[in-house]
Amino acid sequence: MRLSLNALAALLLSLGSASAGLAADALPQGLSATWVVEDLNGKGVIDNLQTTLEIRTDGSYGGNGGCNTYRGNLKFEADGTVSFAPAAATRKMCAPAVMDQEQKFFDALGTVRSWRLENGLLHLADKDGGHAMRLVQLKNTTDIVLQVPNTISVDRQTVSYNCDGDLKLKADYVNAESVSLAILTFGENFVIASSVLSGSGARYAGGQFEWWTKGDEGTLRDLTKGEDATGITCRKAP
Repeated sequence: MRLSLNALAALLLSLGSASAGLAADALPQGLSATWVVEDLNGKGVIDNLQTTLEIRTDGSYGGNGGCNTYRGNLKFEADGTVSFAPAAATRKMCAPAVMDQEQKFFDALGTVRSWRLENGLLHLADKDGGHAMRLVQLKNTTDIVLQVPNTISVDRQTVSYNCDGDLKLKADYVNAESVSLAILTFGENFVIASSVLSGSGARYAGGQFEWWTKGDEGTLRDLTKGEDATGITCRKAP
């Protein structure tokens, strides 16, 4: 059978459209987003270094490994398994620690065969169910500027915590004279809590949550569950 150039072009176009539509339909709900790596192979990642993974509805993926940008294609099988084809990446050089984390990310991504969404986190595992990485969805952000009168200095500290139930919590502590805040990020929650009187430790309240810290430990309580509700225990990450 012979095809004219016009017929061949139309055929290729239709095949391309069908392929794109299939990829979009096959992508499980909730995966199409930009994710930030929180954990690689059961170990933490470098603070303030974002390794991102963007999963797109057209069946492609990409992001920033921490130093280099990358892109590739992923494939979902009928049995629910997923695989990430080898990625093409830029070839910049960064600090050794950054390059080491980036390489571990690419290596782990190549082993991924299964996934699950739980409490706003994306868990990726290898063919044996072994932990490859855990990611949290990247949300659009807006800067908030506070002007505190008669302030000489501002002290800011970021602390990461491992909490019960595999919950990860990040606390940004801001102290400016009489103003003391704890900005909490956990799961899909973002809470700005203000310091309140406490007999011991540091206690903060914001929205429906209360955050109480003492030493390297903290307790997160959901006030909507009642005063006697047991809080979630958190410990400072190593």
